[in-house]
Amino acid sequence: MTKYSYKLLLTQCEKVCPMKRKDIAELLNSIQLDIEGPGEQVRNNAINQLFNAVESSVAQIEQLTAENQTLKDQINRLKGEQGQPEIKPQKNDGDISSEAERLQAEETDEDRANKEGFKLDKGCLEKLKEQRLSIELLDELEKIKGNKFSDEAAFIKEIESTTGATLTTEQHSLLIKYARYRKRKRKAKLPQITIDREVSCAVDVSELPDDAVSKGYEPKVVQDVIIKTDNVKFQREVYYSPSLKKRFIAPVPLGYEGEFGPHIKSNIIAMKYVNGMTIPKLVEFYQNIGTRISSTYINNQLTISDNMEKFNHEKIDLHKAGLEASSYTQIDDTGTRVNGQNHYTQIICTDLYTVFFTTKNKSRLTILDMLRNFESRLFLLNNKTFSLLEQFKLAKKDRQLLTQFQQATPYSEDEMLEILQTLYGAKNPRKRTRILEACAISHYRQETGIMVVKILVCDDAPQFKLLTDFLALCWIHEGRHYKRLNPVALIHQEKVDKFLQEFWAYYRTLVIYKKEPCEQQTEILSTEFDRLFSTKTGYDDLDERIERSKNKKDELLVVLEHPEIPLHNNLSEGGARSEKRRQDVSLQTKTEKGTKAKDTMMSIVETCKKLGISAYRFIYDRVSGQNKMPSLADMVKAKAEGTFISPE
Repeated sequence: MTKYSYKLLLTQCEKVCPMKRKDIAELLNSIQLDIEGPGEQVRNNAINQLFNAVESSVAQIEQLTAENQTLKDQINRLKGEQGQPEIKPQKNDGDISSEAERLQAEETDEDRANKEGFKLDKGCLEKLKEQRLSIELLDELEKIKGNKFSDEAAFIKEIESTTGATLTTEQHSLLIKYARYRKRKRKAKLPQITIDREVSCAVDVSELPDDAVSKGYEPKVVQDVIIKTDNVKFQREVYYSPSLKKRFIAPVPLGYEGEFGPHIKSNIIAMKYVNGMTIPKLVEFYQNIGTRISSTYINNQLTISDNMEKFNHEKIDLHKAGLEASSYTQIDDTGTRVNGQNHYTQIICTDLYTVFFTTKNKSRLTILDMLRNFESRLFLLNNKTFSLLEQFKLAKKDRQLLTQFQQATPYSEDEMLEILQTLYGAKNPRKRTRILEACAISHYRQETGIMVVKILVCDDAPQFKLLTDFLALCWIHEGRHYKRLNPVALIHQEKVDKFLQEFWAYYRTLVIYKKEPCEQQTEILSTEFDRLFSTKTGYDDLDERIERSKNKKDELLVVLEHPEIPLHNNLSEGGARSEKRRQDVSLQTKTEKGTKAKDTMMSIVETCKKLGISAYRFIYDRVSGQNKMPSLADMVKAKAEGTFISPE
């Protein structure tokens, strides 16, 4: 780079940098002296400082520009005008997903072999012909046209046996490039199809020649669904006793109580929570097939019916069984709306089950309530509590005030609130909250009556911290922080890309370790973590991000001590995605009972998916009163023990 280019960069930086004028003047003067001075290393350091100054300036300019536009929009709206229209960016802009990198890191050689194969079909040979391969080689390749090979080695071996090793070696890269194809993941459908009826199709014998001989039948399976009414008039036998002055009337079959049968009752719930249909669309559907039904009835079936109470109890038992069946629990949350008010839907899950809870806030007390399956709150004021209060940065004088209430037995919630009322009255709500959280956590960690979660897999949100013995952070979330870096300098972009490659290479070693953990490998991986996250790239934002990751070593490497836990939190993120898709159909719930029903049925449906059973059949089994299928809680326990057999 020439001296003129250096000065041009300095001039541009001075024009755009939103730093204080005095600070930027000192920085630029220092950099210019280094650039004009002797020594290649000194000049390189000066250029690196300049690049970082530009990156910082661009980031601040983008932030200030966005804030400026927001203020302009607010002013325009106050004037009765419109703000700037929201134009969505291109699909790839701002993409911070690390899913592709995760899948590639977790992919094994066997997975790759199952995904791709090699074949010489017509299209492949046409492309090879365009590359001007010799006529001799193309003629030889025609001999094995249409053959498929599961791996590269078998493909090359076959070509060598046909064309000779010399020709194959010369055109090896082209042959591999154009012969590779992605295998389709197709499963045979017929074994999974239940045959409801058989119909014989006869040949018109009048059209047959005289020598035609019967060869039996050739099967053809056609799938179809019949949507029609099944309205039943029950003739109920009636007896009357004059002596008792009482009528005796025959009951209707189980599930047919009321004016609608079990199929309609179960389908209302299933079509709402499995298919995502709205109440108006459900009314329209039933009216189109000839069923007279009101939106009020449908709403009641979805919120306050006896069937919904059954599912509410099912969810409670399911959550308890899920907590007991695994050594860890995953959690995440997402925003939702209840009657126009902001709430949070919490997703708690493992690979066995998923449950949803919608709450007004996402405090530590709220999270503890869910982990304890909403048992009555208990609070313990002991030495561990004071240690937590110190981590919560509660003032020493406040901790001193609490010592007079220290005891070995827990307080009830009313007793604890009375203590806080004595100490603070209605003031200091933040202190009151921190004290309640610390006391609740202390009691939770030493509880024996319920299944205490020891490992919580989650993101880095503050409400999840300090609740359990171990907090395992999600590697996917950590990777997103690096993808959020958006440097303008090419050299910085290259540094981010290079570090991400090393990041995912290290992630792959953790994936391999989970399959075959050993103590010696634990020490190696710990040392390698320190090396990787001690990297200094010269790009300030990246180096700061790397340092932050290094400070999370204990949370990111819980897997070394507990290899059974997942490395990411995708399962609970998948639950959050399901909640968002529901919001696409129904923006919000309106009542407390409706919200509870939504959480319950989403829990039922998502757990059925994980167990590999039909949510439709499970819902019908319960609504019809047959109860032939085991409870979800029992199925979760059985799957955890390895004794699960699908009831379908």
